[in-house]
Amino acid sequence: MLKKRSLFVALLVALIVLAVVLVITLHPSKEKVFKIGASPVPHNEILEQVKDDFRKETGYELKIIIFTDYVQPNIALEQEDIDANFFQHIPYLESFNLKNGYTDLISAAKIHVEPMGLYLKKPLNELSPSDTVLLPNDSTNEGRALMLLENNGIITLRSENKLIATVKDISENKYGINFLELEAPLLPRTFKEDSKIAGAVINTNYAIEAGLNPISDSTFIEGSDSAYANIIAVKEKYIDSKLLKSLISLLQSEKIKSFINSKYNGAVVPVF
Repeated sequence: MLKKRSLFVALLVALIVLAVVLVITLHPSKEKVFKIGASPVPHNEILEQVKDDFRKETGYELKIIIFTDYVQPNIALEQEDIDANFFQHIPYLESFNLKNGYTDLISAAKIHVEPMGLYLKKPLNELSPSDTVLLPNDSTNEGRALMLLENNGIITLRSENKLIATVKDISENKYGINFLELEAPLLPRTFKEDSKIAGAVINTNYAIEAGLNPISDSTFIEGSDSAYANIIAVKEKYIDSKLLKSLISLLQSEKIKSFINSKYNGAVVPVF
């Protein structure tokens, strides 16, 4: 009788152990990773500077997912494939939310400004009606580019809301130049390789990637007081996440301010 009872207990223990193994195998513990989507330059480069500190402070790995366009990072964030993203400014995020019916993607912190610049292959006063200048074609960056041109006397806009202006809102074109709208990532390469293109208004991250120096190569560039600060974006329900707060604290540190200032020499400007 005692042997049967011992055998029963042994079998029961074995079944329990097997059940635990199966549960662990089929439902592994959550990976200790915080995923953030980012543009290659300068966002990824900035994030790389805090990866070790983030791991030491939180025990989590900061996994950077690289995106080369302005659409997929917000889709990935909405679908919770990533925990946050770092590539855009607030006007773009608000426009994206409105266009796509998103209601819970918000800004968690401002990190830096990438002043947008106009790049020309000839002196400004030599522009003519035969010349073509490229503009980014997404709604907020096109308005931003046109405002840059207006602020420097190249065009005049009739639009009341210049943040969403398009080429159709140009009321005066001082040099009579043609404007061609393209996706932002295509601007630097098209500008450099197409002999028919006289100029382009390019976001700094794409300019840097293409080997352009925003300070020395641009004809003019936005000032450091630009309203287009690049942000950390998250879903609203995660705004109080301890991991998010740790990341923001590290990004808004003197270490990162010094890195940005020394690395980019004014082409990227901290705003904290």
